[in-house]
This record gives sequence, C-alpha cells and structure tokens, in this order.
Amino acid sequence: MVSNMQEEIDFEEEYELISKDLQTFGLTEYQARTYTALVAHGVAEADTIANTAGIPRTSVYKALDGLHEMGYVVVSQGRPRIYRPAEPLELKSRITNKLDKVFGRLNTLSEALAEKGEPQVIYTIHGKNRVMDKVGEVLRKTTHEIIISCPHFSQLLDSLEPDFVSAKKRGVEMTIITESGQKVLDWAKVERREGLIATDLISDGTRALLASPDFEACGYTNNPALASHLVNFMDILMQRS
Repeated sequence: MVSNMQEEIDFEEEYELISKDLQTFGLTEYQARTYTALVAHGVAEADTIANTAGIPRTSVYKALDGLHEMGYVVVSQGRPRIYRPAEPLELKSRITNKLDKVFGRLNTLSEALAEKGEPQVIYTIHGKNRVMDKVGEVLRKTTHEIIISCPHFSQLLDSLEPDFVSAKKRGVEMTIITESGQKVLDWAKVERREGLIATDLISDGTRALLASPDFEACGYTNNPALASHLVNFMDILMQRS
C-alpha cells in the first residue's frame, strides 16, 4: 500500500544537484550554494547560511552581497542581518525572460536585415562541444580585437586556453566581461559584472556569437551589419555603472 507521505528525499544530493544547475544560469558556485541554502532555511543569518552551504563565513557575505545586487536575496536592516531568498518561481521567471531577450535580439535583428534585402547569415549551432569549437574558431579568426561577455569565463579558458594563448601572440586586444570569482587573462582588459546570463563574442567588429549559459546552443553571424548592432550593445554594457 502506497503511503500518503512523500518519498524520503536525499536532501544532501538534491542540494548538490540544485547548486550545480544554478551555476548554468549565471551564478558563481558560492552564490548558487548560498541561494540554495537560504531557500532551505527560508530566513537565516549569515553564519547559518555558511554552515549549510559549506563555504567559508567570509565568503558567504560576498556571495550574499552579489545575490542581493541581482535581486535574488532580500536583506533586513539591523544587527544581525537576516536574509531571505527571492521566491524560486520568481527567479525562474526572471532568468527565462532574460534568456528570451538574449536570443530574441538575434531574431529581431535578423528580421530587420531581411526587410532591407540583406542575406540571412545567422547560423544556429547545438551541442556544447560544437559550440566550444565555434568559439575557438572565432578566436582563431580574430586578428585585431575581440570582446567577450561571459558569466562562466573560466569554462571558456579551461576549454580553449591554446586559442587564447595564440590570440595573445598575434597581438589581439581582448576585453573580458565576466562575474567576480571567474579566472581571467592577466593580459586582457577585464570588466566585472554580476547577473550576466548569456555569452556574447564580438570579433573584429565583423563576427558575432551569442551562446546559452550552458554553451549547449549558440547563434553565429559573420554579417558586419548585424555584428555592428551587437558592438553597440556591448559598448552600453561596458559603460553601465
């Protein structure tokens, strides 16, 4: 006979899975673990969150500040500070809307160019290995300048380090926009931004690539007119306070 009670949940396993999945949506590891721990408690002080998340107490404050800046955490005034999470369904809606906007940009610009009679030169690529290969190809074709906005730049660097090294040797100027805590290149210009969702690349102002947070899909174009629109977008992003 089936009990009316829910099957027992392996909370430790669920915690690890949820924290790992959240990282694919622009959160750092510590931010993902912190948010998951806070959801589990509902409301809690920093010490309690740090213990549940399994991260250093000094690091949990930085993670909480980043989550608060992104609107994922609400902080009470007074001492000690009490934290509560934004509702998970609200977070889901926010992430979904951002992803829709990211990939909607390519579609809108593509339609605008089509109305002007310009050829359609947007390619869609699926599969993480193929997307990484395409990013590597864009790096190898870059001769002067590349701008990369990526919440998980460490993953790109780990997968494509030889291509980054080659770009440096060719004298390519590189600007990286990424989350705090991500590994970067000491020779590149680096901008730190929280709340990044997708990965955007602009190469020599003539090639553009937009990839999903988990690198499982991307759109690519070598149409200079379309790429120039995205260059303007990246300029706005870098100038944002």
